[in-house]
Amino acid sequence: MILSVTPNPCIDVTLFVDGLKPHDTNRIQRQEIDAGGKAINLSRVAAELGAATIASGFLGGAPGGQVLEVLRDQGVEEAFVRTAAETRMNFSVEGGQGRPPTTFNARGGPITPAEWDLLLSVVEELAADAEWVALGGSLPVGVPVEAYAVLGKIAKDSGAKLLIDADKDVMLHGLSAGPDLIKPNRREAERLLGHPVSVDTALDDCRSLLTLMNGSDDPVAILSLGGKGAVLCSRSCELFCDPAPITPKSTIGSGDSLLGGFLAGLSSGLSAPDAFALGNAAGAATALTDGTEIARRDVVDRMLPQVRVH
Repeated sequence: MILSVTPNPCIDVTLFVDGLKPHDTNRIQRQEIDAGGKAINLSRVAAELGAATIASGFLGGAPGGQVLEVLRDQGVEEAFVRTAAETRMNFSVEGGQGRPPTTFNARGGPITPAEWDLLLSVVEELAADAEWVALGGSLPVGVPVEAYAVLGKIAKDSGAKLLIDADKDVMLHGLSAGPDLIKPNRREAERLLGHPVSVDTALDDCRSLLTLMNGSDDPVAILSLGGKGAVLCSRSCELFCDPAPITPKSTIGSGDSLLGGFLAGLSSGLSAPDAFALGNAAGAATALTDGTEIARRDVVDRMLPQVRVH
């Protein structure tokens, strides 16, 4: 079972306009509304691909209820802590010019000390039956910056493998828990390593990420390069996945989908290269969707033969 923990989930609202015009009126052509959050998206994709998964974290108010509806519709079990604070809403504007969206992300929270303690108890109980515990995304107000170190220790003490997908100080603290898998994108890797990352340097940079992962017997680092592919490094193999032959509609959730597919593949007994291929097929399938939608099984199956891992 894959336990995902999203401390700061959201409702993602994506607005599509014909060319974003700052300081002027922009006519919305259409909008997409969906549940969001790194680990939540991971669970949604994993469930879509047949893996057993439970999603946890904090949810509150009407937006939190919307997140639950999406998860239930997609067959994802949930064990969220209900909060007094409403779940945040994030907004992205897609300009239709092939560029990354312009995003506006709320902070989330505040989370009370009692709510935080309750989440620790929930994770401790569920981690005992989990193969993987996936911690993903930012932290809401009221949750300590060391949250992933604390949650990660609970996961490791329970015998589960630990995935952390986060940025900046949240990730730096989480590394002390000895994660078995991390997946920074290029910009996140640059912040971790302190120097520019490019396709030409990606393999060496991915190797450097491994050196940050003390405490795991067999650490794996995945460095995602967006439309230029992805690199995986472990102590036993080094893999590169070529960019998928697609024209992406939206990149929102693609990295989360890569992880959901990768863990679903490992959980079903696939080798690391085959699981990496499945993950990249899932990421590509999500990139083919509009707005905040995530990969569907039929699209993943269609993409898989076109993914090249070497």
